[in-house]
Amino acid sequence: TRFFSFANPGEEMAAVESLRDQLAKEKNLVILFSDAIKGEAVRRLVAFGDSLGIPVKYVALVDYANSRGAIDMGLVPELLPGYQPAPSRGMNIQEMLNAPDLDALWVIGANPLESAPLAATRAFVVVQEMFMTETAQRADIILPAASAYEKDGTFTNVTGEVQRLRTALKVMGTKPDLEIFGLLAKELGINLGVEAKPDPVFNEIRKVVRGYNVPLPVIATGGAAQTAP
Repeated sequence: TRFFSFANPGEEMAAVESLRDQLAKEKNLVILFSDAIKGEAVRRLVAFGDSLGIPVKYVALVDYANSRGAIDMGLVPELLPGYQPAPSRGMNIQEMLNAPDLDALWVIGANPLESAPLAATRAFVVVQEMFMTETAQRADIILPAASAYEKDGTFTNVTGEVQRLRTALKVMGTKPDLEIFGLLAKELGINLGVEAKPDPVFNEIRKVVRGYNVPLPVIATGGAAQTAP
C-alpha cells in the first residue's frame, strides 16, 4: 500500500504523523529514513512507530556501504564502540572544518573538503584515499589506500548484517587502511592492543561490541550474519 505526504525541510515528522490512521491499518511497517531525521527526531519517529500498534522496523539510510559498521564501532563524536557513551564528546566533521586552531586532520576514505573549506589553513592534513579528491589535493601526505576488492575484512550493511570481504586482487603501491594503522603505530611505538590484521581485529570486535558476537561459519562461507540490536 502506498500513501504520499510531501514535506518541506524540517517538517518531515509532521508529514509522517499525518499518515497515522492509514499506517495503523497495515499488518506491518518498515520505515526508511535519511539524515533528514536525526537527534531527537529519531526518538520521536520511534515513539510514533510504537504508537501504531503494529510491528515496525527501522532502517537508517547512510552514505557508504559500511557507514553502519563505522557507527557501530563508535566513529561518531559522542559514542564508543557498541553505542557506549564516550567520557567526553569529540568534534564532528563540520566542527573540525570550522575550527581555526586545528593542528592536524587525518581523513580516511572521505572527502569533507568537497563542499566546505578548511578554516585552519595551516593544519597538517593526512589523507588515506584511492582518488585525487578535493581533500587529497589539500593533503600534505597522501597514503594510497586499497579498495574493498584488494583487502580482507568485514562490512555491515544498513540493516545490521555483517558480511565478509576477501581479497580478489593484489596490486602494488596500495595498502589496506588497517595495515597502514599498524605500520604507523609500530613506527610511533604505540600499542594498539590488538594485532593490526583482519581476523584478530574482528575477534576483538566480537568480544567488546554489543551485538557483534555473530556466528563465524555464516560469514566465513559467504553468508550475512545479523547483528543483535
